[in-house]
Amino acid sequence: MASEMEFNQHNRVKRRSPWYGPMVLVLLFFVVILIMSLAFRVSKIEVINASEYTDEEIINASGVERGANLFFVDRFKAASMIFSDLPYMDTVSITRQLPNKIIIQAEGSAPAAYMVLDEDYWLMDRSGKMLGTTDALTAGKYPEVRSLEPMTALEGENMLVEGTDVERLAVLQTILSALKAEGVADLVAWIDLKDPTNPSLRYDDRLTVYLGSEGDMLYRIALLKNVVSQLAAEDAGTLYYNTGSAWTFSPD
Repeated sequence: MASEMEFNQHNRVKRRSPWYGPMVLVLLFFVVILIMSLAFRVSKIEVINASEYTDEEIINASGVERGANLFFVDRFKAASMIFSDLPYMDTVSITRQLPNKIIIQAEGSAPAAYMVLDEDYWLMDRSGKMLGTTDALTAGKYPEVRSLEPMTALEGENMLVEGTDVERLAVLQTILSALKAEGVADLVAWIDLKDPTNPSLRYDDRLTVYLGSEGDMLYRIALLKNVVSQLAAEDAGTLYYNTGSAWTFSPD
């Protein structure tokens, strides 16, 4: 009897509270958080910069500070702040690198065209983001966009459009991308989107070009470049893109 009582008492000593395991896990969690907050501090901020802004301007706009906890840096908020403060920014990527580095990769937006809105010259990039106002001389370096009326024009924001202007904007984006890809954007004076199924543009200050609607836009612009190379330097008039990858030239 005495031996049985001793055995039961021994068992009671060894038995642990059901809360023991969870409490240990919680304690370990807070220890890990404490170690992370003390050990992983931002001491280096590297900027891989392909924009017109300086590295310091990008860092300041991000709000990331040296000494901040590496794991508590809100990368999405930092990227949003960069876009908000620096309108000529196109893409931003922010990554962490142990033990103490933040890497900001930034690529700037390049002006691709301009619009005249309320007598102001607005620069825009290939996606339709409004980059801000400028003077007529600077705007004249880029194609003028015609027959497109955005609902709003805010610096650093994509233009808002509605109705048929949604289709016009989509067509404009493909044209601007194709012009850049073929390296002929500087030869285009204006782009008219009145008829989005058959947009037109002024090329080399002597040709009015109707691009039609059939086929990939990049392919059409590449064909246009080839056709113009076969014309005489003094040839002026109108080029029409037809079905079957054919062009018709009508001289002035």
